[in-house]
Amino acid sequence: MCFALLAGAFLMAGCDSAPGTEDVFQQPPVVGGLVVTPDIVAATPGAETQVEILVSFTATDANDDLDQVFVTVQASASGGAPLGQEILPATRGRQEARVLVTLPAGTAGSFPVVVTASDARGSVGNKLVGRLDVTGSSAPPEIVDIDMPDTAQRPTAGQPPVTIPIVATVTDPDGRANIARVEVVVNGSVTLLLCDDGDRGTCNAGFGSSGDETAGDGRYTLTIALAAENAAGPNSFTFKAVDRTGLESAPVTRILEVQ
Repeated sequence: MCFALLAGAFLMAGCDSAPGTEDVFQQPPVVGGLVVTPDIVAATPGAETQVEILVSFTATDANDDLDQVFVTVQASASGGAPLGQEILPATRGRQEARVLVTLPAGTAGSFPVVVTASDARGSVGNKLVGRLDVTGSSAPPEIVDIDMPDTAQRPTAGQPPVTIPIVATVTDPDGRANIARVEVVVNGSVTLLLCDDGDRGTCNAGFGSSGDETAGDGRYTLTIALAAENAAGPNSFTFKAVDRTGLESAPVTRILEVQ
């Protein structure tokens, strides 16, 4: 709060906080000292899992008008429906929140645990971010089938390229949602992704759409183009699936003979 004093010929300004400082009554609450227990949990393979975690932290406020604390286990770093959330009255000092976390079948990976606090004016302070690591089964994904031709004929000069869809059918003991990616290494050097996106996105930058028919059916597709200028001869395609915990399938290699 500032006021003006008129003394003789001088106009003087007086404030109840020093220049460049924030009024203590306008400062938002501060949270710190985040501890998540346990910070690693195991999901039940192929089924929904519920686990309770204990989230502890400290909360302070310069003018003692703490109101609420928000504890959220996010589904991903970009947001979305939370896996678990608690809103509780804030108290000064250290406090704890028990959060029931629901993990859909196939959930695995690392998920943000976010804590913020608000005061009576509705001001929200800093954000604390911890991690909850979810592990699935110890079994990796499996490539059960590769659908691609053994031979392909190049178009004649002046004709458009021939498109060749390549489809890998992949399963995972923790469900399809646990499959992080399916990739193929062509001739030992170029790595490309196969996608289960219903042809709605661009799987590989600068490579066009995937050509996938149905999103989420476990059939991962890559569509390649064979042009007249491509060299004749054998080309190796080595496929691999990786789950969200880093487990890898056994590699599967197929040969495409270009004629």
